[in-house]
Amino acid sequence: MKQFQRFLLVGALGFVVDFSVLYLAVNVAGLDTLAGRLVSFIVAATVTWKANRHFTFARADAAMPDAAARQWLRYLLTTAIGGAINIGVYQLWLRMTDHGNVNLFLAVVAGSAVALLVNFTLSKYVVFSR
Repeated sequence: MKQFQRFLLVGALGFVVDFSVLYLAVNVAGLDTLAGRLVSFIVAATVTWKANRHFTFARADAAMPDAAARQWLRYLLTTAIGGAINIGVYQLWLRMTDHGNVNLFLAVVAGSAVALLVNFTLSKYVVFSR
């Protein structure tokens, strides 16, 4: 359970990064909501990989740069499954509502919640398995 709690903490950090980048991408850079979401997902996934690597699923070989690069790629690929679920729920939410900032926020919350268990399972058994 401790590992899942750490995963949740890292996920909270990822959520803040995800929504912050999304907000800037849509409201400052002028991207549409899907393009902004894709950018925010990649940034947040990179932040959560690094935090999960050193906090949630710490490993003895964490200092090896070549292992880190392979692991980061594996994390992005497996998280893309959860990400597809996340973005699908996000898009569905926005189709049913307006695109105001409150609904952007709620859409990210809904997508993140649905993908949480998929991402934890893949992280634990595929990406960070010993």
